[in-house]
Amino acid sequence: MDAQQLIEQSEDIFKVLTEESTQGISVADLDGNYIYVNPAFCQMMGYSEQELLQLTVFNMKAPKQDHSSFDKTKNSKEKQAVQVNLQRKDGSIFPSEVIGKKINYKGELCVLGTVQDISDRIATHQALAESEYRYHSAMQVANDGIWDWNIKTGVVRFDERYFTMAGYEKDGFAYTLVEWQKRVHPDDLHITNKAMQQYLDGKANSYDVEFRFLRKDQSYMWIRSRGKVIERDEDNQPKRFIGTHSDISVQKQHEEKILHQAHFDSLTYLPNRFLSLDRLKHSCQEANRKNELVALLFLDLDDFKKINDTLGHETGDLLLIEAANRLRSVVRSVDTVGRLGGDEFVIILGSLSNVEEAHPIIENLLNQFREMFIIRGRELMLTASVGVAVFPNDASDASELLRNADSAMYDAKACGRNTFSYYTAQMNQCAQRRLAIEEQIHGALNRQEFSICYQAKTDLTSGEIMGAEALLRWHNPVLGNVPPDEFISVAEQTGNIIQLGQFVLKQALSQTARWHKQFNADFQIAINLSPRQFRDPMLVNFIEDSLKATGVAADKLELEITEGVLLSGHNYVEAMLTNITNLGVQLAMDDFGTGYSSLSYLRSYPFDVLKIDRSFINEITNSDKDKALINAVVSMSHALNLRVVAEGIETDEQCNYLRKLGCDYGQGYLFSKPITADAMSSLLEQSMQLAQPKN
Repeated sequence: MDAQQLIEQSEDIFKVLTEESTQGISVADLDGNYIYVNPAFCQMMGYSEQELLQLTVFNMKAPKQDHSSFDKTKNSKEKQAVQVNLQRKDGSIFPSEVIGKKINYKGELCVLGTVQDISDRIATHQALAESEYRYHSAMQVANDGIWDWNIKTGVVRFDERYFTMAGYEKDGFAYTLVEWQKRVHPDDLHITNKAMQQYLDGKANSYDVEFRFLRKDQSYMWIRSRGKVIERDEDNQPKRFIGTHSDISVQKQHEEKILHQAHFDSLTYLPNRFLSLDRLKHSCQEANRKNELVALLFLDLDDFKKINDTLGHETGDLLLIEAANRLRSVVRSVDTVGRLGGDEFVIILGSLSNVEEAHPIIENLLNQFREMFIIRGRELMLTASVGVAVFPNDASDASELLRNADSAMYDAKACGRNTFSYYTAQMNQCAQRRLAIEEQIHGALNRQEFSICYQAKTDLTSGEIMGAEALLRWHNPVLGNVPPDEFISVAEQTGNIIQLGQFVLKQALSQTARWHKQFNADFQIAINLSPRQFRDPMLVNFIEDSLKATGVAADKLELEITEGVLLSGHNYVEAMLTNITNLGVQLAMDDFGTGYSSLSYLRSYPFDVLKIDRSFINEITNSDKDKALINAVVSMSHALNLRVVAEGIETDEQCNYLRKLGCDYGQGYLFSKPITADAMSSLLEQSMQLAQPKN
């Protein structure tokens, strides 16, 4: 092959390569005139091949561009790379990278130019720069410190804020991971290293950890550290790891305060109910593991409500604080004293090998409450009742242990207070029964489970039935017949007594109105009022409205109250009694003789009737003391213009004796048991027939 053929072949290869290239390629003579352009360059510039071959490299440059780069290229055998803005045929301008080289083309010295549109690259760099600027600006606003760890070299770069936020000067310690680790609290170092490694190993989706960091003044601040791998090597291994440190010390202080408030009582600073029960749970679990015992003491202050009611809540609070201090003084360091609420406390005695180990602590505890409390210079006596339950002897878990200790505490109160009582199975049965009553009493009135019975009251002089006492009865499908002494106290505590009382009043007055029309207009109905009803501000209005609705005269209604209503000494009680009396309704003191200071109540409140408790009637024929007491009560009552009703009369002998004493009325099984309204109607009809004169 001769030289001419070689040249032609070389030119063919050049043409094929350049025309298939995606980059713009041009050849210009030393004056800058284009003598060859490939299709990619034509498309890039928006010109046809013929148009470009009529132009120069200088025509392609955007206005105000330096032309010296072409001169450098044509005078150099080395590649010359330059960034220059080019202008398309449509006038649009774009950034490009031009690489020029002096070559021999068709026997002449020319300049080969390779052109690449770098608009995307420039835009990417600008976006990255803007992003980094925004990032650093945001960090400055957020007041965070920035760290940048080159994992391969081990160098960790910190910005100025990273140092100053902890009190150091810039470059205050070496830029290494080891120096950073030296300043992490020893108790937190394992957590931080583990969080970092799990993230780098791909076992965690993020790196986000909180730890304590040593300030220059040797105090610790709380840091939240977050980071992300932004660069990996060819093996996809982390290469560059950057992140921030945020000072969260103030936030942690707030969290600790909230946590303390959530777990500790604000008055006594003892563990509250939540924390106490949590510690009890853990104590039981530990005892189960070590085959030990846990004694739970459930303590309730006796008659604390009276102190609050008479001396005020501020004095009551001071008393609770002192009580808490005394409880702390008797327990061991491993024990827990907690306040469940109100005047209820618990003491958790753990790590016991036998029950007897708890006895000295319990005795010491009770002795603490046998000493006077000095509150604002005033001596106050306050005792406590304590229930004791032992795990695992009395319960299988913490919740059951608490319930059983509570049951034992109520037993201690029933035994006279100021003492302690151990849990028994019988108490549990009582507690379960009470819980069942609480559950079933809700909605029982709507389910029409309640009814009213009536027990006749007889005039002891004439033998005629002059009235009756309305008595509430409850039959539940689950519990059967529930005695009043069981459900009344529950109704008091749950608040159901208000609706039940209204039910009794309306039913009894409606029935009395029917008896008035049918038998005797002088028939009187007696209804019991509970202490809780006296706190109902609508009580007097309800009584008045019920009397008007039924047409029963006010003096035919007798409301019986017990001493429990009067014990509180609240002003509203006296006002309520006065308002009831102003309606014309009769007032009776029930269960007289069983309270503390009944005589003063007779003098202070507007009673019309006094009812002698059945406990005095039972032995009236056998006990000289009871005879003397009954005689005194009847005489005193008549002197005070009070009528007297004797409850629980069961024999003729009792009735005759009371009649001789001048007792006005009698009530008991001798005359009638509590019976239905229909049965009472029949009894009244018989009484009228006996009272009619015989022809």
